[in-house]
Amino acid sequence: MGAFTYVILANLGTTIAPWMLFFQQSSVVDKGLTIHDIPSGQADTAIGSLSMGIIAIAIVVLTGTLVYGHAGAANFDIQAILHTLRQSSLDSIGTALFALGLIESGLIAAIAITASTSWAVGEALKLPRSLNLRPQRALPFYLSGILSAAMAAMVVLIPHIPLGFLNLTVQVIASIFMPAAMLFLLMLLNDRDIMGSYINRPWQNYSAFAIVGFLILANGLYGYTVVFPSS
Repeated sequence: MGAFTYVILANLGTTIAPWMLFFQQSSVVDKGLTIHDIPSGQADTAIGSLSMGIIAIAIVVLTGTLVYGHAGAANFDIQAILHTLRQSSLDSIGTALFALGLIESGLIAAIAITASTSWAVGEALKLPRSLNLRPQRALPFYLSGILSAAMAAMVVLIPHIPLGFLNLTVQVIASIFMPAAMLFLLMLLNDRDIMGSYINRPWQNYSAFAIVGFLILANGLYGYTVVFPSS
């Protein structure tokens, strides 16, 4: 049960992460969007979320179907999965496209996370923060992102480090901190003095509280399995 809950939380953490709040709100401001762009922004987010969900499900189904039954499949890393795909019904082109998709998703994640780090640091320290600024004008903004990427690269290059375990653990930590971040966001979205007529509708609050409740329940279940591993 503990391992299953751990994987569930990791999947939740990579989908609903605190850093996404910094990225979303900062990118909206950086692009200069106004209240008239809210419907387009909502549609953009909905389409992106739906597409991401479909792709994630396709990857799970593909790898799970082809890797299931192989010895040690539970401990497979990306290299082992690609090797198994190459030996399966997929041809070399299919395997190459799968690997290319992993590289592309990794690059997008690296860009998004480093940008959210830069925005968060700039906002906390009240520094110039925008991708539209020249590097000379917003040097600390760019340096914080570069340093965070360099630190991550240094960790990845440590010999024999369990990258799979680290990746899952980071996502689990994200899912643990997300309920608190979402509650603060909900407080903001229900503040009529700030949001005006764009305050959350009841169905939006119900949906958000359902997500927060599920995260709290999953985190509590995982904490229970950690404290009582034999139960």
